Amino acid sequence: MGRRRLGAGAAMLGMVATAGVVAAPAAGAAPATVHTADFEQDTGGWSGRGTAQVAPSTAEARSGAQSLAVTGRTDTWHGPALDAAALLPAGSWEVEAWVRLADTTPEPETDLVTMSAARTPTGGSTSYDTVAWQVAVSDSAWTRVSGTYEFGTSNSGLELYLESPDATQAFFVDDVTITGEAAAPVEPGTRVDLATDFESGTGGWGPRGDALVSTTTADAHSGSTSLLATNRLQAWQGPALDVTDGLAVGETVQVSVWAKLAPGQAPASLKVSVQRDRAGATTAYEGVSGASAVVTADEWTQLRGTYTLGAAIDTAQVYVEGDAGVDFLIDDFALTGFAETPLQDVPGLAGVLGEDGFEHVGVAIDQRETVGRPAQLVQRHFDAITPENDGKPAEIQPVEGTFTFGDLDALLDFADATGTDVYGHVLVWHSQTPDWFFLDGDRPLTNSPADQALLRARMEAHIKAIADHVDARYPDGDSPIWAMDVVNEVIADGDNANPHDMRDSRWFQVLGEGFVDEAFRLADRYFPDTALFINDYNTEMPTKRADYLDLVSSLVERGVPIDGVGHQAHVDFARPVQWLDDSLTAVEELSARTGTPLLQAITELDVSNSKENNGADVSNGTVPQHSPAMTDQDAAETELGYYYRDLFDMLRGHSDSIEAVTFWGISTGRSWLRTWPAARPWESPLPFDDDLQVLPAYWGIVDPAQLAPRPADVLPPRIAGTDDVAVDSTSPAGATVRYALPEAGDTRDGTVTADCTPVPGSVFPIGTTEVSCTATDSAGNTSNPSTFDVVVTPPATETELYQQINNGPVVRANAKQTVQVVVQFGNRGQGTLLGSSFEYSCTQTAGPELALDLAPGSARQVGNRDYPAGQNGNFTLRARPSQVGQATFDCTMSMTDSRGAPVSSTTTVTIDVRR
Repeated sequence: MGRRRLGAGAAMLGMVATAGVVAAPAAGAAPATVHTADFEQDTGGWSGRGTAQVAPSTAEARSGAQSLAVTGRTDTWHGPALDAAALLPAGSWEVEAWVRLADTTPEPETDLVTMSAARTPTGGSTSYDTVAWQVAVSDSAWTRVSGTYEFGTSNSGLELYLESPDATQAFFVDDVTITGEAAAPVEPGTRVDLATDFESGTGGWGPRGDALVSTTTADAHSGSTSLLATNRLQAWQGPALDVTDGLAVGETVQVSVWAKLAPGQAPASLKVSVQRDRAGATTAYEGVSGASAVVTADEWTQLRGTYTLGAAIDTAQVYVEGDAGVDFLIDDFALTGFAETPLQDVPGLAGVLGEDGFEHVGVAIDQRETVGRPAQLVQRHFDAITPENDGKPAEIQPVEGTFTFGDLDALLDFADATGTDVYGHVLVWHSQTPDWFFLDGDRPLTNSPADQALLRARMEAHIKAIADHVDARYPDGDSPIWAMDVVNEVIADGDNANPHDMRDSRWFQVLGEGFVDEAFRLADRYFPDTALFINDYNTEMPTKRADYLDLVSSLVERGVPIDGVGHQAHVDFARPVQWLDDSLTAVEELSARTGTPLLQAITELDVSNSKENNGADVSNGTVPQHSPAMTDQDAAETELGYYYRDLFDMLRGHSDSIEAVTFWGISTGRSWLRTWPAARPWESPLPFDDDLQVLPAYWGIVDPAQLAPRPADVLPPRIAGTDDVAVDSTSPAGATVRYALPEAGDTRDGTVTADCTPVPGSVFPIGTTEVSCTATDSAGNTSNPSTFDVVVTPPATETELYQQINNGPVVRANAKQTVQVVVQFGNRGQGTLLGSSFEYSCTQTAGPELALDLAPGSARQVGNRDYPAGQNGNFTLRARPSQVGQATFDCTMSMTDSRGAPVSSTTTVTIDVRR
């Protein structure tokens, strides 16, 4: 690119500049200019960072006569800096500077300049924020480097600075401007309670998307009027209300609304959500914890939960959403302050499990858990966090080349300020990845070399951009990210034609199995000090375990830089703990066998108390529905406590290889199981309830002696899924199949024997037969049926059936007279053709209409015996033409060999009819 690095003594002549500094505006004031610098008199308050030297110079200027020359840089983070602690309180600020490289060689010079901020919250540690990321600049023109900088902390230090990846690059800066608005202080009483009963109109509620909303007196929860929502073409469409005035950062509110489906509607899931918007930030969509339910047309149902605003907003709206196409009514909405219960003074999970050898005890969060009481719970019980959604591809790079790190940065800032480690999630995934990754314009990518190269380049650009961003925020190499999910959910739940039964994702379709290798090699290049994990769900299932370990073993054999194996552990409280135990043991044995130590992590732990467990594949849509496994909720939560006891007793036995245990959500109200694939208000899958109080699950981990007596055993066993069975037939009747019974069991009885029909050893006919299995435990609980297919196919035949027309290719006939056609056939191969399977048919393809059929007795004649190698026979076809002309037929003879394989032969018969 013709770049030349300048040393500290590079000459930049001309000195002098001016700077205008304006006091920061009061909170809530209109956007104002708080800093300008044109460098016409002096450095305007800008100084050198690191070894960088700054001075006004007349060598270049965008306006006026001078700019700020920056020389003497010896590291990437060195450059011009401004102490902005007194200028910029918490708020939203637009920062602009103009940059031009020093012109020191005849060749064009280019570089990338990043605008950053070193921010030290009062009482916290310094974090490094990005304002503008790697803007391309040159020595031939001035380039605008600008961005929006938002933060909500009070700071003991705040330094804005410019840097570049070329550690010695010299450049000029001119016309710096900072404008913006301080955030309003969050104080008790600044927000207001909101309520709507629709008795006097819509009360500010309006439609979202295509939905239509109107008041109606046809039904109401109270009074005489409610709000009707119709024309909901997508799930997110429905009634919405601006609630900006009702929210304040860090304050928890209670949200309640009554809902009822319109007459004639089948039961459907509805939930309450919040959309929050801020200029320069990605729009966030967040559920109101606990506010979801299956609603009917028969009675009013309350949707009630809590919500904590986690970041500054310009506007926020609450809305009711749910199954697409469903019309519903709402009434009596209220958003009020919530009296939070103090956190309990109980032992922290990280401390308890840390003593048992678990290095990291984490929780999946978003910004709602970085403020208020949720943040206190995180700091008390966990020493690591996982970004629940904010690190996924669709969040990081929604449009090619446009990176949105704001939400992820907020979590990194929280982790950095609190001394918490971060388990990154996720670099490469089939879900929550924008469609553009797999398109060339509007054309879907194929597995052509050119398309493969394009997708590999996109993978690298994505991974590199994240690494570069993190490195820029933590230039001293002290990033809180200790581990990263490199690839996620690459194994299919059932058998398929792909190696290791890999998921037939767009990544696999374009790049094949090698996309996993490529992702790990890129992650190793750009995150060299981070532990790199593969991650998947249902790894405790025996068939998926085998596929998962087969892939991991292949990666190790190919020298792929994989450090660890993740087990999501989205389980249910009847699923045998032993299955996960076996999977953890299998990884340990793989490590010993290959000599490659593999860490293990429980990455997304939660325990469902639904009757059904349909897995964790969010790609599967919204069916089937679920139901509670136990009718008594207290008993169910007690049983969950015992499950957690047994689960962690087992996990402690693997603490030498398990590096981390991460719970997928801070509380039951924030669990994805409450709303996916439909409302499940009974779910209590985590150690803390909706009000952040401990549940029996907590005591199952920490002190099982605190648990209430265990309820009676009412949970049916679980049957592990099994792949379909494929065999070749041994006779036309099919094959005797002695399949292995699927594994079955539960936490109370251990292994339970499955009963399957048809039983192993039965004769299965050629074709597909469904096997149905159940299991019954010692308490008499019987599982739901589990099915798989036995597919019997005949092997390739060794026979060769031929047929020929003895009369010759053209048979002469007279009109209105019967003609007979003699066909000779036989077996020119090996094996035996079964005469009893003989079938024959002729289809006319040309000429006057004529029927050509088997002569009476011909089928019986052929079927009287079988035809081993070299044997042949004859039969007769008969026709009675009525018109002159040539009638042509395709005649097909079909038989079956002695193992059931179909065999056929087709020949052409022409009958020339004359008068």
